[in-house]
Amino acid sequence: MSLPSRPRAVVTGAGSGLGRALCEVLAARQARVLVSDMDPATAAETARRVTALGGEARVHPCDVTDASAVEALARAADEAFGGVDLLVNNAGVGAAGAIGEMPLAEWRRVMDVNLWGVIHGCHAFVPRMRKQGSGHVLNIASLAGLVFAPHLGAYNTTKAAVVALSETLYAELHPLGLGVTVACPSFFRTNIAAAARYSDPAMKGMGAKLVDGAKWGPEWVAARLLTAVDQGAPHVLPMADARWFWRLRRWLPGLTLRGIIEVEKRYRKRAARQP
Repeated sequence: MSLPSRPRAVVTGAGSGLGRALCEVLAARQARVLVSDMDPATAAETARRVTALGGEARVHPCDVTDASAVEALARAADEAFGGVDLLVNNAGVGAAGAIGEMPLAEWRRVMDVNLWGVIHGCHAFVPRMRKQGSGHVLNIASLAGLVFAPHLGAYNTTKAAVVALSETLYAELHPLGLGVTVACPSFFRTNIAAAARYSDPAMKGMGAKLVDGAKWGPEWVAARLLTAVDQGAPHVLPMADARWFWRLRRWLPGLTLRGIIEVEKRYRKRAARQP
């Protein structure tokens, strides 16, 4: 089930962070990559890097919240490469705030990008993969889709739904020889915390500290995600802490929930002591 040589790939949210890193790792395989992002300038920079690393790149700006735009992205991949071997539904946004305090408009924004963006990608590309008899979908969720921290209700909800969607799709496509992998990394260095919107100011400092101080960068994560794709794995949790949290969540859900509450209290106390 490993990707073919010179795979044809589409990556959303490819203008920075994990999306760009995935494009660069694919470029090392001389992949043909359709680089998609809301920002044409950052997408063009990613495409330049792909070309410099030995791959082939085309740029197609796309708003994943718009189903017709994602369908146009799929048509562009057909025209450019004659099909797609790997779809990466990576585009995502962050938000934090207590349930009942975060504005409903913010809930809708997060749902539209993080969940509907993935649904639109699957809806547009999966029928094409069925028809060609091959292909793999890599959906980027998060550890937040498996273990649920307070004040991340909207983000947790979307990522949990992406896990559910991915497992359902895996069950549908695996008998056909097609692959689906859902990625659930924990914290790694990217700009999602800086770009997130916060209804709770205390969460901003906590998020920045956890992300900026993470041990792993997006390149490390990207390499491990593509290894999981090659292996046909339905799930990939690249960090050891993510794997242990997931085990605890399954084995001792009540204890895990109490532990999450206690950890969040400690982080808030630390943040309150800082100037």
